Amino acid sequence: MAARIRRTIQLLLLIAVATTPAAAQLQLAAVRGVVTADDGVLPGATVQLADPLGGPIDSRIADATGRFVFPAVAPGRYILRVSLTGFQSIDHPITVERALPVEVTLRLTVHAVVEVLVDYAVTPDSPATRASIGGESIAQIPVRTMAKGVQDAVATLPGWATEDNGLLHVRGTDDGFLYVIDGVPVYERLDQLNGLGPELGTVESINVITGYIPAEFGHKAGGVIDVRSKSISERWLGTVQAERGTDRNTATSATAAGSMTSTLRLMLTGSAQQTDRFLDPVHPDGFHNHGASAGGAAQVMWVRPDSNLVAVSAGSGALSYDVPNTESQEAALQNQRQRLNRHYGTFNWQRVWSASTTSQLSAYARHSTSTLTGSDRDTPIFADASRSLSRAGVLGGVSRRIGAHSLKSGFDIQRLELDESFLFAVTDAAAAAAAGLSGAAIAFDGEQPFAFEGQAAPTQWSAFVQDDWTPMDGLTLSGGVRFDSSEVSLTRTQLSPRVGAAYRIERTVLRGSVSRFFQPPQPEHVLLSTSAEARALSPFAGEGGEGGAPLEPERQWAFEAGVNHQFDWLRVDAAVWYRSIIQAADPNVFTGTTIIFPNAVAHGRARGVDLRVELPRRHAWSGYANAAAGRVRQNGPITGGLVLEDAVADLGTGEEFVPDHDQPIVAGGGVTWRHARSGAMISGVMRYESGTPIERSEEDEAELQQRPGAELVDFERGRVKPRTIVSLVADVPIWKRGRRSAGARASVINLFDQRYAYNF
Repeated sequence: MAARIRRTIQLLLLIAVATTPAAAQLQLAAVRGVVTADDGVLPGATVQLADPLGGPIDSRIADATGRFVFPAVAPGRYILRVSLTGFQSIDHPITVERALPVEVTLRLTVHAVVEVLVDYAVTPDSPATRASIGGESIAQIPVRTMAKGVQDAVATLPGWATEDNGLLHVRGTDDGFLYVIDGVPVYERLDQLNGLGPELGTVESINVITGYIPAEFGHKAGGVIDVRSKSISERWLGTVQAERGTDRNTATSATAAGSMTSTLRLMLTGSAQQTDRFLDPVHPDGFHNHGASAGGAAQVMWVRPDSNLVAVSAGSGALSYDVPNTESQEAALQNQRQRLNRHYGTFNWQRVWSASTTSQLSAYARHSTSTLTGSDRDTPIFADASRSLSRAGVLGGVSRRIGAHSLKSGFDIQRLELDESFLFAVTDAAAAAAAGLSGAAIAFDGEQPFAFEGQAAPTQWSAFVQDDWTPMDGLTLSGGVRFDSSEVSLTRTQLSPRVGAAYRIERTVLRGSVSRFFQPPQPEHVLLSTSAEARALSPFAGEGGEGGAPLEPERQWAFEAGVNHQFDWLRVDAAVWYRSIIQAADPNVFTGTTIIFPNAVAHGRARGVDLRVELPRRHAWSGYANAAAGRVRQNGPITGGLVLEDAVADLGTGEEFVPDHDQPIVAGGGVTWRHARSGAMISGVMRYESGTPIERSEEDEAELQQRPGAELVDFERGRVKPRTIVSLVADVPIWKRGRRSAGARASVINLFDQRYAYNF
């Protein structure tokens, strides 16, 4: 396998070398400017780059000519904060959309701001809905486990709903969002059950795109989560963090970064954690729930300012955790465990050819394994599974500004290697029947278990072209087209047009978009999900050909209309959206385990409204508030997966149903107070969720009402009861001596001990 991956990478690199230098999915831009006063340039001013809530990310001192530059800024929304003794400080919001330089002129007077000049012909508004978190704002997010820290951060943004174990849903899409880590897309799952995401302490910024998604992003329909690691300074800096909490939660992390030469920089990171509440339990007493994670990474970066940036990264990590038990499984001493390993390497080259042309070329290889180990006391089903997923690819493109046009084109070529093994056997036929398993599933016992093995090496490739055109002051027209080809499950292609417009009226921006998306099936356990063996057990297999195989890609049409307005100290953003979905991806969990099998629902619709209010730091205070209302409906039949229950067969008739990720109302907010002189901080975060639907029939409702946790369910509504979670974080500096400092942080997650059931 390793040899095949190496040959694939060599082939892809040869293709890349023979291609015009290109721009990857997201590049780093230079934000440049000059600070002036009434009588000319203003040297010595401090210019700070902050996230939309005012959390500092980086700072510069204007030179003798009043100029400053932030050389590597990821696309997202930011605030430029300018201050100098004797002058009125200012905060100015700015959006970075692409890798071309952004030029800003900041003009100060002794008592007030005269004006801030941004060339919107060079930096046009975007029809996309963007939200950004960076700097100190990330540290203010309460996190129970580091393995899902990025998930917890994204959940503070509007429209994102959570499920058990922090799984995310957005705009009717079930786990259909793309991670981009330091400019390289990651198409695999990075949730706590199935993958290893970035350690939150190493993250500098998280920028999220929904609504209009430029054509450069593909293979996912819900949105884009762009994660950027902390920048490497010229001076050597290091951090060490250790924590201890309830549930025997212990965590440590360390980072060291700095320059080895004038152009060569190095960053090393590592982290480890263990806890007795690794997953959300399936029983209120939290049986059998220990877990641990560990990982490390290294990045070497070669930088020549304003011309070249080359970065090589490598990392490895592991997860090992118990599969939580029900009461009967705990009594039987069931001991299922799951282990995940991930290794990766990336190469990234960005070149600035001129003020109007940039390029980037990236290559990557990732390998992950996942093993579910059963025990001899498993009940009512014994399960044992292993899979490996290798992905190697190269992507690139070129960005160029020509007059009022900002053009971008590129490609992405990937090769996957899949290897799956799965086995299950019913150990207690009576308990399995009581749980609703079909007779065909119960027939697989210890003497004749269900067994599957499969291998495949599919390829995927894409190409795109897009343009942002500013035909007149205040108006931006964005459009692009993407072509995708995928061999995962089936060989399928699609041409995906995407168009949007944004119109600025002073401080107000109106936007709208129409987008087409193509999302291949997730590769984790896809071979089993589309196999003849799974089809034989599917209650949807019939004359229409539905059931275990084949599994079609998800195809979406997405529509959005939105508006944002910048008040003096407040920003308000609202969006109305609608999505029409064919073959909606809706992974199902294999009964009693943490294994997820991809499947697809024939038709789906989702609509809703999102609202966000941001209050950037003013004096000692900053805050935000979100509200989202949505509705998701789907129609069967269901294709793919490993479905063992006959009771869901009625979904095959095409009757409308409510999927488990439908969350009518999600709201949240946060407020932070920071003492200017000492740096002490107190932050409070609130989240409200109105409750997910439950699956039940009149026959089994009496049994459901006897289950532990039934008091958390509103059986009349057919939903879990709402919950409101409040968490607090406090950060206090202890001492500082030169470049060394120490601090203490305490957090209380779920302050009022609110209990909640997810999918009862």
